[in-house]
Amino acid sequence: MDVFEKATKAVKEVGGNVIDSAKSIGNSIYSTSKEQRELAGMKVQKSVIEKHLNDGYAKIGKRYVEYMSTSDGSEEFDISDILEEMNPDLEKFEEITSALKEKEEFIKQEEQEKQRKKAEEEFETAKEKLDRALEMEIVSKEEYEEKMEILQKKYDNYDELKRFEAQLDMGIITKEEYNEKVKKVLASES
Repeated sequence: MDVFEKATKAVKEVGGNVIDSAKSIGNSIYSTSKEQRELAGMKVQKSVIEKHLNDGYAKIGKRYVEYMSTSDGSEEFDISDILEEMNPDLEKFEEITSALKEKEEFIKQEEQEKQRKKAEEEFETAKEKLDRALEMEIVSKEEYEEKMEILQKKYDNYDELKRFEAQLDMGIITKEEYNEKVKKVLASES
C-alpha cells in the first residue's frame, strides 16, 4: 500500500505541474503574439512612410532633370519646398526605425527569457522526477547524484549549449562537432 500511495501522490504532483506549465505557456504565447502583431504593424507603417519618401525623392530627381535641361546656370537649383514637404515623413521614418529596433530587441529578449524559463521548468521537472524515484527507491543515491550532476551542468551551461545549437542550425558546425562540444561542456568540472 505504501508504494501505491507514493505513486498516487507523484501522479497528482505531475498533473499539477503540467497544468501550471500549460497556463504559463498560454500566457507567454499570447504576449508574444501581441508583440509580433505590434511589430508587423510598425513594419507596415515604415513601408508606407518609405513609399512617401520615395515619391519625394522622385520629385527631387524630376526637378533636377528639368533644371539641368532648361537652366543656363544663372538660377539656383531649389528643392526646399519638396524637402519641407518630406520633413515630417523623414522624422517619422527615423522614429519608426528606432522603435522597430527597440521592439525587435524586446521580442528577442522576451524569447530568450521564455527559453531560459522553459529550461528552468524542465530542470525542475526532471529534478522532481528524480526526487520521487529516489524516495520510491527506484534509483540509488549514487545514480541520483550522477543524474543530478548532469542535469545541473545542462542547466548551468544553458547559454553555451544554446549557442552550440544555433551554430549547428546555421551549419557552422557539424553534428559531430556539436556532440563533441556538448560532451566537453557536460564532462567539465563544475
